[in-house]
Amino acid sequence: MIETSAKTAILLAYRMIKGVGPSTLRKIAALPGFERRGFDEVALQVPALAKAARGDGVWERALALAGEQLDQAERYQAKILSTLDDAYPQLLATTKDDPVLLFVRGRLSPYPQQSVAVIGTRQPTLHGQHCAARLTQYFAEREWSIVSGLAIGCDTIAHSSAVELGAHTVAVLAHGLQTISPASNRKLAEKILDTGGALVSQYPFGEAAQRAYFVQRDKVQAGLARGVVMIQSDLVGGSLHASRATLEYQRPLIVPYPTEADRAQQEPKVQANILLADGEEFQKAELLRCPISTLEKVIVVKSKEEYPRLIPALMQEPVDSPAKQTALL
Repeated sequence: MIETSAKTAILLAYRMIKGVGPSTLRKIAALPGFERRGFDEVALQVPALAKAARGDGVWERALALAGEQLDQAERYQAKILSTLDDAYPQLLATTKDDPVLLFVRGRLSPYPQQSVAVIGTRQPTLHGQHCAARLTQYFAEREWSIVSGLAIGCDTIAHSSAVELGAHTVAVLAHGLQTISPASNRKLAEKILDTGGALVSQYPFGEAAQRAYFVQRDKVQAGLARGVVMIQSDLVGGSLHASRATLEYQRPLIVPYPTEADRAQQEPKVQANILLADGEEFQKAELLRCPISTLEKVIVVKSKEEYPRLIPALMQEPVDSPAKQTALL
């Protein structure tokens, strides 16, 4: 049986109350000794909880639902972590988008600081396919964990390449861990688990995917990694969510430069790459929804000979990190 900490189990119960979102859950987690306090006492301290919990039997139902989640976790040999647990991924914990609860099947990386997200379009060009495999190989051979989203296309190539190389990989899902979507990647998900990787989600067992969940999933991918490699994307691609998030977290965004053939054919799936490499600064900032000063974190890679500069760039301390703040004092 996989144990869940007392604090996490209580937070899980509060999570089961309809109307209790991340902000309310954070306020509860910040209360000293909340897990030992009665429900009414916590509700007095957190008005949003009191509002959400109006009616009879709310807490009892929440406890029952939390118990069902714990049963499911045992069934799937999964862990339920909260931001209060030492095992919670520290890279994710330092972001503003870290989910209070994280559901994990398998094993997180033994070297969590050496994690990079490799993401991209579901319809990569031939060059994009090669880039996804080559960049994954480069990091995997140096014992980096590969984070991606188990979608078809670039994500599938990244996970598959990592598995084939015996490297650690983490798939972040936009639904509960009771299922795999797309169904075509079920065998790949099993291989990830069999080779020591992990499937993670911020959504409880039984939760189905929704459009908004994919945006949050992409932010978690960026949060779990030292930086994001965006293999290919069009100007409105879902991969831009993780790309924007990594810059918000003051982490690098690595962008492969398109081939001459892809540029000549005006391939739609490389238009974001072209703009980030050759566009005006204001255009890049507009696409990434970031200040122009943040663009210094965007690294355009034109050939595999430039790969050696990527890991040093990823390992630099973010500007607002404790180590950096200490150095500035």
